[in-house]
Parts: sequence; structure tokens; C-alpha cells
Amino acid sequence: MPRGGPSIYKERNWIPQIGIYLASNHVKNTKVIAERFGNLEVKKAENDIIKMLQIIAHDLNRLAVRLTAGIPTIYADIGIEKMIPLPLMGDGIARLLRIALAITDASKGIVLIDEIENGLHYTIMKNVWKAIAYIARKYSCQVFATTHSRECIQAAHEAFTEDKKYDFLLHRLELLEGEINNVVYDQEPLEAVVKAKFEVR
Repeated sequence: MPRGGPSIYKERNWIPQIGIYLASNHVKNTKVIAERFGNLEVKKAENDIIKMLQIIAHDLNRLAVRLTAGIPTIYADIGIEKMIPLPLMGDGIARLLRIALAITDASKGIVLIDEIENGLHYTIMKNVWKAIAYIARKYSCQVFATTHSRECIQAAHEAFTEDKKYDFLLHRLELLEGEINNVVYDQEPLEAVVKAKFEVR
């Protein structure tokens, strides 16, 4: 995916400045989340996150950090009388925020996401991929994500097909004669696979 998608492999001198790993069973670290969001506020770039999250949370207006019993919590303004803790909007939006903040914190670097579909309903995965593409391109971050979900792969393909730039690659690891082979799918072969409903997980 972005930083220029497949073209990154042609940039022989490109070395990622930073790498962040998000495990599938990632424990929520509210302090790290608040710090990363605070870094964006200092740069007056918090609207980048808002714009990304609005792709799946259309009523989101802004975010703010508030200390509750000494613990920093992200609050969301969704147009009602008071702001609400972001987790009340669902696990999906909270997970997407963690992904987004990791990407902004790893500008010109890489983010590795294990089982990206965890906590995200398959019906919103196409918009999730659009959101990730938007923020990854803006911060020149290369995203590597693993998945066991065919729906997740199809959603990614559809999201990038609808975009102006198809910078998505699928890498499938196959065990053949005792050796692991990396089979790479770009847009055209992946389109054929999706239409034929072949198994590529």
C-alpha cells in the first residue's frame, strides 16, 4: 500500500525511518494514543485524523483528550449536547483511530498490522481501506497488513479500484515442496480472482 504502493520497491534508497507494529490482540494503551493525538494537535494536524474517521463515522466533528482519574481518554463530538468517550462509538472506530495514529506517528516509515479485520465489521471494511489509504498517502507511510478474511481482501480490492490510484498488493504465502513461496497479486489478477471467487487467503 501507500507510500506510492508498488512503486516503493523501485525506490532503492528508501529506508523507513520508523516502524510500528499493531498486534491482533493489541492492548489499548490510552497514554500512547493520547500522546500520538497530542503530537498531531501541536502540529495543528488533528483534522487529518478527523477527516479519516469521518469516512466511517459521518457525525464526528472533532476529538479532544480529557483526563479521567488521571487516565487520558479520547472524547468525540458527534453533535449532541456533550462530547462522549470515543470507545462508546464502538470498537471499530477505536481500532481505526489506533491504526490512524500509528500511521501518522510513523510518517515516512512503516506500520505492520496483524489481522487488520479484528474488531471491524466486514460491512465497513471497504471504507476502512479507503480511510487507511488516505492517511497512509498523506503521511508517506507504507502499511503491511495480515488477514484471514476473504471479505477483507475483496473489500480492499474494491476500495482501491474505486480510487484514482491503485496502490495495493496482495502477497499470498504458499507452502510448495517444503518451501514457502510468495505469490503477488496486483490489480488485474486480483480482479480475476475476486470474480472467480478463488481462495487467496
